[in-house]
Amino acid sequence: MNRMIPALLFIMFFTLITACDNQTQNVSLRLTPTERNRIDTLYTSKLDSLRPIWDSLCEQRYPEMVQLAVDSIVNQRLAEEERLRTRTAN
Repeated sequence: MNRMIPALLFIMFFTLITACDNQTQNVSLRLTPTERNRIDTLYTSKLDSLRPIWDSLCEQRYPEMVQLAVDSIVNQRLAEEERLRTRTAN
């Protein structure tokens, strides 16, 4: 009996997962023009309120991101140089 409980739980869990997956695949969503306009309005209003936050985060992280990009480029070039040196030495 104790062995059946985990097996039964697994079967129930598996059934729930596959049932949820099938439902999401068969959903067809069609929006009316009014609904699309409302969603666009909500998106635009939220975007306008978030833009100053995103801009300040970008300004704060810009030097770090540039340094990471430069380091990555330099590392790629050094690896390429090393690969070329070993190829020409052989």
